[in-house]
Amino acid sequence: METKTIKILLANDHPLLRSGICILFNKHQQIQVVGEAGNFKELLGKLTQIPADILMTDDVMPFGDILTVLPVIKEQYPELKIIVNSMHDASAPHIKKMMEWADGLVGFNSVEADFIKVVETVCGIKNF
Repeated sequence: METKTIKILLANDHPLLRSGICILFNKHQQIQVVGEAGNFKELLGKLTQIPADILMTDDVMPFGDILTVLPVIKEQYPELKIIVNSMHDASAPHIKKMMEWADGLVGFNSVEADFIKVVETVCGIKNF
């Protein structure tokens, strides 16, 4: 039985956080970060160039507003799973609104296992 590799496009305006998340995912053979973006404008361009299964994006980045960007992405890429990283609590009003388009949420204060769990959950996979 062949294992499918999950391809992630990672968007975050903090290079150090992107690097850390890439290191975390590279520990798992079934997960591959296939591209990175540092702002919403760059993200929209990368989506047209890089096929991915999951978009993992920060909720606050330059050159856009996530509440405007997410509906556009979901309309253009309905099969793309979206996981949002946030420093805000899940009860924050903009997070609740954002979750109308996102498939998962993981906080920046989460542990490594939480990042893996949200990928498993949105992909419907049990235990990589």
